[in-house]
This record gives sequence, C-alpha cells and structure tokens, in this order.
Amino acid sequence: MLVCAYNEEQSLPILLQSLKKRWDVLVIDDGSVDRTGIVAANHGTSLITHEQRLGKAASLADGISYALQNSYDFVVEIGADAIPRHDSVDKIIERLEKQNVGAVSCKQIPQGKGTIASRIDELIWAILAEGKSIQMKTRGSSHLGAVMFGFKPQLVDSVEGSVNDDEEVGISITNKGYRIEFREDALVFFDASSCIGHIQERRKRMYYGHMRFSESTAPSMELATSAVALTKTIISKPTKLIWVLPTLLLDFQARLLAWRDLRNPSRAKSYSRWVTTYAKDNSLVIRNSTSS
Repeated sequence: MLVCAYNEEQSLPILLQSLKKRWDVLVIDDGSVDRTGIVAANHGTSLITHEQRLGKAASLADGISYALQNSYDFVVEIGADAIPRHDSVDKIIERLEKQNVGAVSCKQIPQGKGTIASRIDELIWAILAEGKSIQMKTRGSSHLGAVMFGFKPQLVDSVEGSVNDDEEVGISITNKGYRIEFREDALVFFDASSCIGHIQERRKRMYYGHMRFSESTAPSMELATSAVALTKTIISKPTKLIWVLPTLLLDFQARLLAWRDLRNPSRAKSYSRWVTTYAKDNSLVIRNSTSS
C-alpha cells in the first residue's frame, strides 16, 4: 500500500491502523510541516521523506521505484484522507492477478456534513462512477483516476513532473495493451470538499491535467459518456436533481480556468505540487464506521 501524504497527521492514523494489519505500507512524506512523518514512523510503516514539497507525481514516482526495487508485483495507492471498506483492497488485488489487467480503480464515496459543497461533491463523484461503469460496459476498460487504485508498477513509465499522475499511469498501462478495470463493489470513503472554492480548485486541477493529454480517457472529457452518466445518476437518485445546475455551472467555470492556465506555462509548477489555497476538513477522522 502506498500513501502519498502532505500535512496529514490528523487523517493518517486511522488509515494506517486499518491497513498495517494486513498490508505492507509505504508512506511518502512530501515535505510536511506537521507530524506526518512521525505518525507514519510510530505506526511502523516504511517511510520516505522529502525535505521540501515536491508534489504528488514525485511522491508516486518514489513509491513506484520502491516497489520495483523490493520486487512488489502490485501497488495500491490511496489518499491519506481515505478509508477503504474492509474488502476493497482484496477486490483490487483479485483483479490485478488477471494477466491482461494492468490497473484497477474503485468506487469513491465522499463523506461530508450535508453542506451545499458536500452535496455537489456527492453528485460529481456519483457521475464519475457511472461514467466508469459505462466505459466498462462499452469498452471493457475504464479511466483510472481514483482516490484509491491498484496497478502493476512494472508497466508504468516515469510520472516525474506530471500534473496528472493518475492519467499518466493509466496511459502507460493502456499503451502496453493492458486493461484498466473499474470495480464498483470496491468502495473507498474520503473527505468531501468543505467549500465551493475547494471543489472548483480541485476540478480545475483535474481538467488541467486531462487537457494535457490528447488521449485522456476521463469520462468528464467525453460529452456523450458524461451526459449518459448524469442521466443515470439522476434516475437512480432523483433527490440529486436539485444540485445539477450548480454542479454544471461550477464545472464549466473550472474548465474555463483550466483552459486559461494551460496557456500560461508558469502555472504548471503549482499544478504539479498540488498547491491549494483551502484548508482541508478532516471530518472523516471522526467516522470510523466507514471502514467496516
């Protein structure tokens, strides 16, 4: 298990407690200024520390190098603020053992406090899950990006300096002729955005990364897939209809901002480092029940 972490001393303990009993865990402390590294060390995990913040791609690259050097067949990467359901990692590994499968992503479910931001977040991630499900049914392979996903490290080209490392991993794997699977029954819970500004910033970063790749497989970059996924999401949960218009407006603005930044090379550094102007709400820490 690979955890790329920056200032995650509050979120990390519960995740590590849920993982270390069964899995080898490596934490990449990406220049944290809190006790992230100490927390990881106290839980007996393997630890790589960056003296300064280098970004998610650099952390993932170090994790892949570690896995290859130590002869691991699979890597499962998970966000430090996430909690997998007890059987989710097993389900990912089960599919990775298939010869023609290079990576597996799971269904990610944001956990919030019933705010406007968390409701919009719920709709966004529900649409993404539907989009991946549609891709699996029509192509037999899906987009990779997720809060938790597994992959075969030997199939991945360098992700160093990437502004969308998940996409980079997925493209490497599909270019080598392997499938990417979406397991809808493998669940991972994570903190929903606590404000509209954080959602927009995250979506802008996501779109910026997708726009850098002409071969992006993201459902959000496929108009037909997105439209069908939105329709199916609303049909399955009509109460989400009220959040459709604000979600679409926010998403459209995020695309425009990403398109603007794509034309300014000086902005690439902030994207690769995942710099955010919004403090994170570590509300998942108090909801241990999601790990059961």
